[in-house]
Amino acid sequence: MQKINKNLIIVSLIMLFLLAPIALVLALNFKYQNTSFPRIFLNNKSYTDFSRQAAQKSLENDIQEKYKDGMQLVYKDKVYKVALPELGIQIDTTKSVEEVFSYGHRQNIPESLKEQFSLLGGDVNFQNKIIEKDFLIDKPKWEEISKIETPAKNFSYEWNGKDFAEAQAEEGFVIDQAKLKKDIAQNLVSMQNNPVKIELVKDEPLVREDAYQKALLKAKNLTGKEIVLKYDSYLSKVASDDFNKWIGFAPQKGTNGDYSLVLSPNIKEIKDYLVSIVPQIDHQPVNAQLEFKDGKVGVFSLSQDGVQMDMEKSAQKIGDEIFREENYKENTGDKKVAADAIAASADKQNGSVQTTNPNQISVELAAKKIAPELTTEKIDNMGITSLLATGESNFHGSTKSRIHNVTVGAGKFNGVLIGPGDTFSFDKILGEVGPKQGYLPELVIKQGQTTPEYGGGLCQVSTTAFRGAVNAGLEVTARTNHAYAVKYYDPQGTDATIYPPNPDLVFINNTPAYILIQTRISGLNLYFDYYGTNDGRKVTLEGPVVYERGTAGAMKTWWKQSVYDKDGKLFLTKTFYSNYKSATLYPRTNPLD
Repeated sequence: MQKINKNLIIVSLIMLFLLAPIALVLALNFKYQNTSFPRIFLNNKSYTDFSRQAAQKSLENDIQEKYKDGMQLVYKDKVYKVALPELGIQIDTTKSVEEVFSYGHRQNIPESLKEQFSLLGGDVNFQNKIIEKDFLIDKPKWEEISKIETPAKNFSYEWNGKDFAEAQAEEGFVIDQAKLKKDIAQNLVSMQNNPVKIELVKDEPLVREDAYQKALLKAKNLTGKEIVLKYDSYLSKVASDDFNKWIGFAPQKGTNGDYSLVLSPNIKEIKDYLVSIVPQIDHQPVNAQLEFKDGKVGVFSLSQDGVQMDMEKSAQKIGDEIFREENYKENTGDKKVAADAIAASADKQNGSVQTTNPNQISVELAAKKIAPELTTEKIDNMGITSLLATGESNFHGSTKSRIHNVTVGAGKFNGVLIGPGDTFSFDKILGEVGPKQGYLPELVIKQGQTTPEYGGGLCQVSTTAFRGAVNAGLEVTARTNHAYAVKYYDPQGTDATIYPPNPDLVFINNTPAYILIQTRISGLNLYFDYYGTNDGRKVTLEGPVVYERGTAGAMKTWWKQSVYDKDGKLFLTKTFYSNYKSATLYPRTNPLD
């Protein structure tokens, strides 16, 4: 009996020893079914009992704190701080957290149990997962760092103005990008921020003084060509001195792994040349011009498309079409052959067959058409059938520079279209004001003084636009009077000062159709004509009235606009108040001659 009890105790102990780990694992599974298991670490930091969301947030906070000042890349005494987003490698927080969370939570039950049992015997520590991009470091930062490099120079030729001079091959030193990338990645993988040393490695030339004579011969053959650039009616022969600069050389890897020198277009030189001929090709679109006659709007000047050269495509096209093998084969530069061909062409002028010059390469430049905002075809569809109103002002007594600025500024608004319900901003359409835009210095009221500045006199334009908008019954939402009464804007109270970006003149097209603005100058009068659809509205104006006068020209005025619909119902009323101070408070500085 005693022996049976003893055996039972032994069996029980054995069963308890075997079942205890299983019971513990079952308990762990129940407790941590939605969180990470105990004894799991990421970068030596415990992630026990973390949900996926909490783990992700914790890792992101750690990354932010660890790399808030960026990573230091060091070369000798130079230190480059690179922010984490600028690195071409980044920590993949999603994958890193998933590795932590999925340990012991596999869909494969035996594998999960194996991992859970392993946790009973010790800790498990993971490291960050990383994502590698195509480039080591973002371009702007890399351009700064790469200044320490002295890349190898391939053997080549450079046009010196007379001939192709040899440019000898030279060894150089460049950054060991592979090692740098590896060291940066190691920092991120282990959540460290140790300074990373930049090391240089020798950079060998790809092309040395061999297999280059054919390239030189081809280049000399190509210099004998006549290059003609064309677009529409534009036709121009490129001077040989300019064309020779377009001939470049580049290394090309052969099937045996060796590099040779081949002809390659110098795109930079080609673009520099194209910039010089842009003014002869580009032209702005021209809006259709209207006239108001016998109560109707008619077209008196048709619209014209504009043209803008496509610099990138033109340069690429020149490179593709000129640098073809057939263009620089031997003897293609034979001037006698070219002369014979030209003579043969002249002999056949009376027939339909003409021999082209084999020594000439013609390239059709790439350009894009720019449609005008107001085409002749659009006018009938826009409801522009009537002259709605006109704004008028007189600038008698203006200096030549002020008249010049008024003329240039008014031209900015000729042909402006405002869609129904759209907002007109004077400053936005006017754009920048300076010498590049053709303006001259003239007096403006600014910061408590009257002083010369580029574009002085443009308020003559904004005042005229304001008067026209009020006359047309448009809804003015922003308007500011001048600091003091200016003689050019009589009657006082009907002016509008502007100074980009503020103050501005703003109004809304509250008509049912497009409004077209056309500006004109007759003598010393400026006009803003507003064309659109006559919706039967009636506009009445009261004033301007001076209701208070101060000393030395100071005054206060009001000007009231009332707009009635075709049924006589008032739908818009606006009173424009003006407060003018004395001109003596704004003394002139640096008066104009």
